Amino acid sequence: MKKICIALFFLIILSQSLLSAQEDIIILPDITTYIDSTVEQRQVFTAEDIADSNAESLNDFLESEGMQILTYGAYGLEAKPSIRGFTDETVRVFIDGVCVNNPQYGTTDFTSINIDDIEKIEIVRGGFSEKPGDEGAVGGTIYITTKKQSVQKSFTSDSSVKTFFNLNFPLDTFSQSLNYDTPLTDTSSLKLSLKGTFAENLFLFNNYQNKIKQRENSRVIDGSAGIKYLNFFGDGNSFSIGDNFYIGNKNCPGSENSTNIGLQKDYDNNLTINLYNPAVLDCLKMNNTLAWLYTLRFYDDTLGHTEHYINTIKYKGTIETKPASFYSQNAGLLINLIDLQSTTDGNHFLFEFALTETSTFTFLDHYTISIPLIFKTSGKNCAFIPKLGLKADWKYLDLILNFYRMVQFPNMDDLYWEDSVYHGNPDLKEESGWGAEFTANIFDCLSLCTFTNYYENKIQWAGNMPQNVSSAFYLGFDLIFKKSFFDGRLNLSANAEYLYTSLLNKNSPGTYGKRIMWTPDWTGSVTAKWKDKNYNIWINGSYVGKRYTSNANIYFMEPYFLLNAGGQMDIFTDNFIFTPYLKLSNILNTDYEAVENYPVPRISLTLGLKFGTRSR
Repeated sequence: MKKICIALFFLIILSQSLLSAQEDIIILPDITTYIDSTVEQRQVFTAEDIADSNAESLNDFLESEGMQILTYGAYGLEAKPSIRGFTDETVRVFIDGVCVNNPQYGTTDFTSINIDDIEKIEIVRGGFSEKPGDEGAVGGTIYITTKKQSVQKSFTSDSSVKTFFNLNFPLDTFSQSLNYDTPLTDTSSLKLSLKGTFAENLFLFNNYQNKIKQRENSRVIDGSAGIKYLNFFGDGNSFSIGDNFYIGNKNCPGSENSTNIGLQKDYDNNLTINLYNPAVLDCLKMNNTLAWLYTLRFYDDTLGHTEHYINTIKYKGTIETKPASFYSQNAGLLINLIDLQSTTDGNHFLFEFALTETSTFTFLDHYTISIPLIFKTSGKNCAFIPKLGLKADWKYLDLILNFYRMVQFPNMDDLYWEDSVYHGNPDLKEESGWGAEFTANIFDCLSLCTFTNYYENKIQWAGNMPQNVSSAFYLGFDLIFKKSFFDGRLNLSANAEYLYTSLLNKNSPGTYGKRIMWTPDWTGSVTAKWKDKNYNIWINGSYVGKRYTSNANIYFMEPYFLLNAGGQMDIFTDNFIFTPYLKLSNILNTDYEAVENYPVPRISLTLGLKFGTRSR
């Protein structure tokens, strides 16, 4: 099967190259790689935003920007992003157009993503997305675009050390990243990246007996490496091949009073081949991606040893055209071939297939209709996912109305898990629901969105196996604000989300009408940044509201507020830039937990130095 997929891919490469090969210069038609995000609320963070924050990981950055992160410890340990009360596999993560959610348990290990190699992060909340080739989402989608190769030689380095002010272990975490770009010819270039981190994670916390304890047995040693080759071969056509490897050795101590200390070893490899043809027959844009995602995880604890091998072959092809000034269309084909070999799930093969299509109509230069349609299969489950977006666009005000269906297929743990107590359920159906949202964008600086969802057939472990038994109602609103003052030197940003949820399982009277566990009523953040020519300083506050620890809503976790601040200064020489920086996290030394009984660090200080060559 793998050989067939590879043969088909290179057949597509050959056919498109022949179509695109012309001696004359092609004037590219007025179409874009992706249809402009005109009918969906989208929050965007740039490489500059990420660099200024000096975040150590993607979790760290997103938490500072107001997203709820279910964190089970310090750097490198499990952390799950939550959007509008949805988490795990219901939040889809794409890197350069390839979905990287683990098919076994659905989540994405953000630690394995080198944050220093990210060019842009785009967050779409809810189930609406116009991206061609998208596999659909429920809670939201996080699109990550990695940095492209430089047109000239460049080298950057980032070295940092962090302390939790633990006198027994004053210097806790060390991190080093290196990036190198170089042109090979007039039409080709190479990009290399390396990153390594050593974290003892020996921080102090208040335990359940209200005593100060030191978190132990949570050491993380990990590293990543990436290489990417890019070649242009005329008329904007390009071919690239890249490989990213991650290795992590992580002690997983469990809850604060657990004696079941685990050791987790992760080996991930993502190989991606891409062919991009922007002007086939002067009227089509075509993009083809073939990816091999390999994941290996060993886990040891007092209960025994488990191993999980996952090989995934992904193909995604998209085609876009704009035959008229008022009409554009794109279509996508996705094929996923997943082979799982696991000591808990057994050996299984899963085939996934999706067809996507989006038609966009523009009237009178101010009104847009977008109709994305997805048909997707996963194993023996299949679903049709229609969406509709409407937009009125004026000079200072945009009004957007979206309707969409939400579908989430069971992961392989849900289907096949097997031990002495719990058993997977191969007869599970897909989770599904409907959603709607209304967004107003005002003066290009304020976005207000109100949304509602009804979700049913939610998979829940009832007894000793998962079943489609849960349903719930969601209602809330999002706010996003971003504005610059004093010629861009002062930048203010804020975002907030209010969420009301109500469980609707009539067969469970103890939880009917109650809030969904772990979902806060409020989340949000505020950031102020002053940036001049040679330096910038910033202060950031993020808030997570009350969360119940079970669906019975008897006990809850207190809200918490985190205050962070930092700054950096650029020192220029003729050929180099030196940037010393510092960051204070949790300045108020707040004692909090993102997940019950899993302590996370209080105050910490990070000192670092960035070094890079200057463009001449």
